[in-house]
Amino acid sequence: MPYAIALFEAAAFTMIAAAVTLAAALFHLSRVLAFAWRIWLWGSVGFVPANVVLLAILFPLSNVAIVGGPPRHPDLFSDVMGFVLVGPLLFSSAGVILGGWYGWRLA
Repeated sequence: MPYAIALFEAAAFTMIAAAVTLAAALFHLSRVLAFAWRIWLWGSVGFVPANVVLLAILFPLSNVAIVGGPPRHPDLFSDVMGFVLVGPLLFSSAGVILGGWYGWRLA
């Protein structure tokens, strides 16, 4: 489910950015267009490395297994599962926001 939310976020970001860029191009708003395409480009670029970092973090944790009875220490498995559920949304959002910020700074 969180991956579906991250996919929806990427699709929504793309549609909104495309609409703003198209409106800026149609109405000859060159100042907005200069910001819009850079934010769109770098926000999209930021989405990819953020998810690569997420997968690099989750890959070593994927070998966690539960053997035997209930644990006597804090439950690492529930923490890992919480990160798996929330991680895609957080990392995708951070990638788009930081990439958009970088694009805004370049404009």
